[in-house]
Amino acid sequence: MKSLSSAKNTLIRLFLGRRAAMIGTALILGLLSVVFLGSLLWPYSPYQKTELLYSPPSFAHPFGTDFLGQDIFSEFVWGAYPSLFIAALAALGSTLLGLGVGLVAGYFTRWEGVLTGASDVFLTFPPLPLLILVGILFSSYTLIAMAMMVVLWPPIARAIRSQVMSVKARAYVEAARTSGSSDASIIKNIMIPAVASITFAYFVLNVAISIVFVTGLEYFGVGDPNIVSWGSMFYWAQQFAFYSGSWWWIIAPGAGVTLFVGALALIGFSFEDVTNPRLR
Repeated sequence: MKSLSSAKNTLIRLFLGRRAAMIGTALILGLLSVVFLGSLLWPYSPYQKTELLYSPPSFAHPFGTDFLGQDIFSEFVWGAYPSLFIAALAALGSTLLGLGVGLVAGYFTRWEGVLTGASDVFLTFPPLPLLILVGILFSSYTLIAMAMMVVLWPPIARAIRSQVMSVKARAYVEAARTSGSSDASIIKNIMIPAVASITFAYFVLNVAISIVFVTGLEYFGVGDPNIVSWGSMFYWAQQFAFYSGSWWWIIAPGAGVTLFVGALALIGFSFEDVTNPRLR
């Protein structure tokens, strides 16, 4: 237990010692603080209309207003919740599914062909057309999140499968099996810790990819454009902001998506640098 705790502490020190990781973490915490505190303290509702149509940024409306006079900062704050929730749900589901399939396919030889073949089939699906089709047919954010899980899990499963097969061939795994450890015990105590770092790295990557996916889908009008989200802000902006010159309307959600995705990329790359011995 002491060695495990020491390893965790060393990993945390190494991770926080990376400037990119610290910048990414600070950006994420800063953006989440703005979203959380803004939803509590900001006086405007995202659906509240005013007489200031297409108003540029001002003291009263720091991000300006849209074609209905709605406060864009309020839309930015409240629109983060559905966008980030759907992205996190899709990333978590795809990561857990990929982890489970990768562990089984890599450890149990008899299941390798079936599960690897299944992942290859899902890899042939074009992600964006599939997500657009699901969104048009059902207009359900839950089903859109499930569709994103379907297109995101195969790369995770393939990476984890390769890692598990590599670890399985090592002497200490055979020694554990010879000493009477069950397959479930070996998977729990050896395999899962061995693939934990790559699993986390893929989770971070999938959150970033999912944010881009869900925002892009809403930009195309998939889902409910009347629900305030970063994607729906883009949807309405591309219809009214360009010809009116309301540049501030586009910058708000664009900055949110860019900063979140960029911060997650910095964290993911830093974590890979720390956990991959070949890069250290």
